[in-house]
Amino acid sequence: MKSVHLVCSPELIMLLSRSLEHEGYVISGKHSTLHSFISGFSSKEVDPSAIVIMEGGAGLGTPVKAADIISFMTLIRKYLKHTRLIVQLDPALQTDIEFIRTLVNMNIHDLQFTTEFQGDDLLNWIKEKKTTRDYYHILGKKKGLFSSFKGSSSRAASGAAVEEAPSAPPRPVESLTRPQPVAGSSNVADAVNRRPSVAPRSSAGSTPPRPKPPARKETPSLAEAETLESLEQSIPVEEESTPAASTRILGSNVPLVIGVCGVGGEEDVGAAAFLLAAGLAELGWKPLVCGDDRPEISSLEQIVFKGEKEDSVSTMFEYEGVTFYRRGYSWDISELLASEFTHIILWVDIHRERKGTSGLELWWNSQIPILVGNGAMWKYELLKEKLNTLNPYERKRCRLLLENGHQEVLQMLKKDFAEIQTTLMPAHQDPLYPDKAAVEWVMKLLTVQKKLFRKQTLLWGIVGTVLFVTLLLIGIGFSFVPESR
Repeated sequence: MKSVHLVCSPELIMLLSRSLEHEGYVISGKHSTLHSFISGFSSKEVDPSAIVIMEGGAGLGTPVKAADIISFMTLIRKYLKHTRLIVQLDPALQTDIEFIRTLVNMNIHDLQFTTEFQGDDLLNWIKEKKTTRDYYHILGKKKGLFSSFKGSSSRAASGAAVEEAPSAPPRPVESLTRPQPVAGSSNVADAVNRRPSVAPRSSAGSTPPRPKPPARKETPSLAEAETLESLEQSIPVEEESTPAASTRILGSNVPLVIGVCGVGGEEDVGAAAFLLAAGLAELGWKPLVCGDDRPEISSLEQIVFKGEKEDSVSTMFEYEGVTFYRRGYSWDISELLASEFTHIILWVDIHRERKGTSGLELWWNSQIPILVGNGAMWKYELLKEKLNTLNPYERKRCRLLLENGHQEVLQMLKKDFAEIQTTLMPAHQDPLYPDKAAVEWVMKLLTVQKKLFRKQTLLWGIVGTVLFVTLLLIGIGFSFVPESR
């Protein structure tokens, strides 16, 4: 017997409870605001195995802002990592693509954009579970782009394709992100212009080259307590009478996701990912780099753990201010979105299959999808062919970085593809140690500013001040000690 947890106004709780109980569901809990729902985590009032049905703006002032909802959903996902969340939202948010993209990245798929619904609709929401496929018409489908290079087995094959590109016969071009019709999909969000009712429906409803570290176990109780404590500290103070209270909750709590991949599969994407991460760290931000089966990350692991017994527990490690997800562990983007990192750089390969969510989907659903292409003049026709598989909207949303690029190629791209943001990667000896020019390039590319105070710098400043004052007081004390005769 499935249990349901309701988070909505008291009136709706009364109506919906009757409707669900009539159909055999068990109401495991009830909360009238998102604030009280999150507070219930620490008191074990929330059953993680229950389906949670909630009003997206329960207890918030009106009008409800997308950033407010994202902040609350981030806190909720931080504790209820695998719980199915059904969220009723204002229809006006249905056109906010980045809002929908963020929730889908958190594995919150059951979004219902309607303000009026009947008990029958509620049962349909539970029965018809949504997936990312249901949002292809909004976010765009991630299948088919650069299809001629998908499944390429080696760099040699890619090189052969480069040589034969001018004489290759014409072939149909299919876009990576263009949506395709999906059979059997339904849009429950069209159930509008009806008042809430209790009338229920009669019917019920690839293996890495080195051995992987052991899989992580369930979060221990101590870590869970720390998570709950941090959640409670993050809960905004509830002010029912002040509509402006919602402006205090900022969407900046959610990390900015940057997807980086190669145009043809043979580019040095790692150099771009490391350069972006190192630049962000130099600016005082806290970036995380995640990659699938990357030997470069393993090389950094060996440097970090040199002379020590290999750590089989930690899933991440830090090097020169940048945190890396270890090669032997699998990561989940919905969990990372609830982390304390400011930027998440997904180093993915859209040309290869991966377990779980495809690299193509992860890349396109990131807030800043970045393509890395070879800017050599003799490869321009191949680069142009790949970019032609994107429509103007898709090219406008992507950012293209050119390695080994020249100004002539840059000018040609701006002429042929005026809508795409193209830039040359700066020269660098080591991407993990960017110079001033490279850091400024990262600032311009990602439109970020340098943090005024880095936490580590501030900490050392406080320690130094305390030490200086202590030595000063000791010196003054010695000056007042009378000389012994």
